[in-house]
Amino acid sequence: MKKTHLLYIVCLLLSNLLLLNGLAQDFAAQWHLPKGAKARLGKGRLINTKLSPDGTQVAVSTSIGVWIYDTQTSEAVSLFMMPQTGEKNEPMFRGSNGSSETLTFSNDASIIATVHRNSVYVWDTFTGKAFAMLDEHPDSIKGLALSPDHTKLATAGSDWTVRLWDVDTGNYIRSLGHPSAVNTVAFSPDGKILASAGGTLRLWDADSGEMLHADKKDLGSVNVLVFSPDGKTLASGGGWDHTVYLWDVNTGTIRVDLKGHTGKIRDIAFSPDNSALITTSLDKTMRLWDVNTGTEQKHLPTPEDKINPFVVANLMLKRIDPGVLPGKRDDVHTVKFSKDGTQLISVSNDGSFHLWNINTGRYQLSFSLGEHTDWVDVLAFSADSKYLVSNNALEERARVWSVETFTQNAILTTPQQVLGLTFSPDLKKLAGRDFPQAIRVWDAATKEQLSTLQGTDRRPDYWPLVFSPDGKKILASKGISELFGDGNEIQLWKTDTGDQLFTLEGHTHGVSEYTFSPNSIILASGGEDGTIILWDVNTGKRLSDLIGHTKHISALAFSADSTTLASGGGNEIRLWNVHTGNLIHTVDAVKNVSALAFSPDGKTLTSGSAEGPIQVWELDPNYEIQATLTGHQGSIYVLLFSPDGKTLASGGADGTILLWDMKRQEQ
Repeated sequence: MKKTHLLYIVCLLLSNLLLLNGLAQDFAAQWHLPKGAKARLGKGRLINTKLSPDGTQVAVSTSIGVWIYDTQTSEAVSLFMMPQTGEKNEPMFRGSNGSSETLTFSNDASIIATVHRNSVYVWDTFTGKAFAMLDEHPDSIKGLALSPDHTKLATAGSDWTVRLWDVDTGNYIRSLGHPSAVNTVAFSPDGKILASAGGTLRLWDADSGEMLHADKKDLGSVNVLVFSPDGKTLASGGGWDHTVYLWDVNTGTIRVDLKGHTGKIRDIAFSPDNSALITTSLDKTMRLWDVNTGTEQKHLPTPEDKINPFVVANLMLKRIDPGVLPGKRDDVHTVKFSKDGTQLISVSNDGSFHLWNINTGRYQLSFSLGEHTDWVDVLAFSADSKYLVSNNALEERARVWSVETFTQNAILTTPQQVLGLTFSPDLKKLAGRDFPQAIRVWDAATKEQLSTLQGTDRRPDYWPLVFSPDGKKILASKGISELFGDGNEIQLWKTDTGDQLFTLEGHTHGVSEYTFSPNSIILASGGEDGTIILWDVNTGKRLSDLIGHTKHISALAFSADSTTLASGGGNEIRLWNVHTGNLIHTVDAVKNVSALAFSPDGKTLTSGSAEGPIQVWELDPNYEIQATLTGHQGSIYVLLFSPDGKTLASGGADGTILLWDMKRQEQ
């Protein structure tokens, strides 16, 4: 459910939010933008992370591409982005779209290889150019490894093969067979041996392709292989038994096993002197081992969430005090030893970075890649169009962005962790579910709880929450029919007292969309059966039914004067007269309309789709497409005009917000 509001931020509230100094221009927000956009807020949904061998850089694969961060300055230094769906042209540096799930650095970090839709792109990290594209893999690629001299690339595939490639030419060299899917590959430090593993482990001569050793032990599903710096030991992890095995490379036999983790192994790293090993796991711990004896030396839990209610002083990758990290305790994606072996560098699933002292087992430095979000389906502008608030229906915090500097200025949260934080249009009230307890409403200025919505402690499936524009009421649907079987009701409450006002019943199937009119007088709800019902918010009376859609209602939007309602279903958009219920006009859009928004002057309608394009419609008298805006990777979930009409904000499945220059579209 998309929720768009007009957000009135007063000076006093801004001071309470402690909007920190992100007033410097964030140039990363403008790296190779799509045509018509003036900024990109957020850096996409975090998928995977990989530290460079020397720990000076971290690569973060996201839903829009791969970001490279400097671990000393904590700044983004590069962005590698793939072609849009269906394109096979050369990738662009700081441009285009796409996601990468698997990535690897060369030993000197001068090259990075990334996977995008069964193709491998090899990038020069200094020039930012992709100089090779390897696209002969018939199935998904699950692992990558670059030889120490950068001349060969090995890929692990679901097609039961390991494939070797010439990095300079991009030519395919040979294929090495496995008895099952291959998850991971690794070259020895001298580049002479290639290790590969999935359910079993094999060692190969990297030059000739001759099999050196083939172990028949069922390892489950190994996803990590790491050679020791001296090349004598190979560590494997990720199998069903949560055990890390240390192999003698010369004999191909297991020398020792490391038991203790209770979750799948995520990453492994040897100390520079070969004596110690660090392992990370889905059990949210890191463990330090003695390589010779196999004994555990230290147990390092990842940091707890120590978030400050309402305000988090962790913005734009700035360093923060040790122990103060955004996000819950999370598993570590990637880990490395420092060059002198006295410190550990780790990056967690939530994007938090830590520098650990091995002797004390405590982390000394922390910062967060705080602009990576799962998706965006809630947007709100301030009345002066200078700030934008974003969120999604399941997140427990909201982000405040400067539209002028394109920086993240603050994070809003509640005194306790909640699910699906939402906010009133004037930002004076916050609401969310204290899962699995009731839905609660707080005063944002005093941090006091105003109310508990009546009946929600007995029904955990009221979702999502939407404030009325005047902030006096809040509504939610009673579940989703496909999940709960009774999603055809809408509940309406008073925010100050939590009293339930009405239960609105009328849809024969589940309610898929609902929204308030800007004047807070009318509520529109759309159903899976294609029916739209208009309700009187003050009386709960059913005003009219709008019939005509043949697909389920996927988007609803009122004009600023509350006189016109736009509805989307399938590839059809309908415009209705709110007072009479009559159909005004019908237009055909890109299939699967997913979001709608009117401009403040009512002359323009924008529509987003599940395929990504945004269409800009000029309304009466011609209803013609004025522009088509492309730039998101995946579905558009929410569209919203700034009050001054100069900017259109779009959010979607890729976890980013694009700010579009609407004055430019009119030219």
